[in-house]
Amino acid sequence: MKAHIQREPRCVLLWNFGPLNAGYDHLARTAASFGLRVRTVGLAELGARVGDLCSGRHLPAGEALPSPTDHAAMIISGLRHDDGSLGRFVDEVRRGGASIPLRAMVTHTSRDWTLDALLRELCEEHTTVGGQS
Repeated sequence: MKAHIQREPRCVLLWNFGPLNAGYDHLARTAASFGLRVRTVGLAELGARVGDLCSGRHLPAGEALPSPTDHAAMIISGLRHDDGSLGRFVDEVRRGGASIPLRAMVTHTSRDWTLDALLRELCEEHTTVGGQS
């Protein structure tokens, strides 16, 4: 019996960061070169699971939640830390002028979290480390 290896969808979720932000075009080109689909997310997606958003599922509108942060956030799925692809992607996005202080990689645990829960966790971590970007 063959083991079934589930691969994470190759996606970048962007919160409070879009085409009008400096560095967006470079980010979009860089994402394409890494085989990542870019998806901007907003208030309507806060109640959705991160894994569903990365998979491109269109979800019914849920209850309106207040914004967990005004900071820009980038949530990356499908790249790996151990092979260097995640670091290379983040470094290239930074070189392109994008200012995104909140960053995360989707994990087996966080893919089942709501976007709201993940953004709140990122905000807490950001505050704990002194707001470094």
